[in-house]
Amino acid sequence: MKKILFAAASALLIFSCTKEPDLTVYEGSYTVDSKTVITVNSHNVSLSDYENAGITITLSDGDRCEVTLTNFINGQPEVKVPATISAPDTKAAAGAVFSGSVSSGDRTVNVEGVTADGTIASININEEITAEGIVGRWTLGSASITFSHPDLEIIDLNSIIPGLTLPMSTVVEMVNAMIAQSIADDPSLAETYIEFTSDGYISGAEIQNDPELQHLLPYYVNSGEGIFGVCLRKSMLEQLFAQLNGITELKEMLEFFGLGFLTENPVSTTIPLSYSINGTGLSLTADQSLADPYLPMFAEAAATINSLIADLEYEDVIEFLYMNGLETLITPDNLPAVKGLVISLISALTDGQAKYSVTVGLNPYAA
Repeated sequence: MKKILFAAASALLIFSCTKEPDLTVYEGSYTVDSKTVITVNSHNVSLSDYENAGITITLSDGDRCEVTLTNFINGQPEVKVPATISAPDTKAAAGAVFSGSVSSGDRTVNVEGVTADGTIASININEEITAEGIVGRWTLGSASITFSHPDLEIIDLNSIIPGLTLPMSTVVEMVNAMIAQSIADDPSLAETYIEFTSDGYISGAEIQNDPELQHLLPYYVNSGEGIFGVCLRKSMLEQLFAQLNGITELKEMLEFFGLGFLTENPVSTTIPLSYSINGTGLSLTADQSLADPYLPMFAEAAATINSLIADLEYEDVIEFLYMNGLETLITPDNLPAVKGLVISLISALTDGQAKYSVTVGLNPYAA
């Protein structure tokens, strides 16, 4: 009897001393460091693309928590994910294990990871684009431009072809007709496709067999604002700029025009295109709002180019004219007027007053 009572008392003592891990020690913020392992859609990514990323864990009830992802998800600086957390009762480098999923915007996000001491030991994020009419393979169906400028409503070509003046709207129509004809005359376009994958990458016929390129160019969709965002990662730009800097002639040309800074200190950036769905087709548009923030950077280059054009003599361009069959159209007498027209067009593109756009129409790819 005494043995039974002793065993019962011992079990009660052990049970009373056993408690759930204190998960509150894991509340707080965690950052990415050089030891963090990041995988996105099951493939490793460069830490340089996520150097400003982090998470915040907020407990709610028991093992339930909210994990806030900061600068991890393209197009969404912050995503809050309902999750569960488990961990030993002592905060250590092994840290807490968390996992959860959420439907956020036009994608679903699944996340799982392990914390370290104030940092993220590892994190894996899987995304799936859920926006309608985006995911799939597409071929080029059409392309067109728009352009207007308050000082270029009429293009005066009288100095080149006597009596000829054209409204800018007519010039734009002529250019669009040429583009449409070029597309119609090229049957190979129907055999080439671009693919927007369900896990958020831009792929294509030439990329399918190259694993290094398949996850190089991410995209995101914001259907509420009609935005299709193309993400240029810092790691990709570093590789591209290293290749460009290796081309001596190109590097010297950029430096001559005061554009050497373009290949220095790359940072991740996004190109926000506008999109629309028409029936089964998809249209992507880029307009002057993409270029406007960078116009001041190109002011020196534009001034240099205009100065070079202004100093051109007929002897400087005669070989070019003969090569392109323009020797009878552009003569020593009308060259000054032609130079003035070219300079006015360059100025119109860089003075911030122009309104322009480029739209690409995509059709579903028929294998």
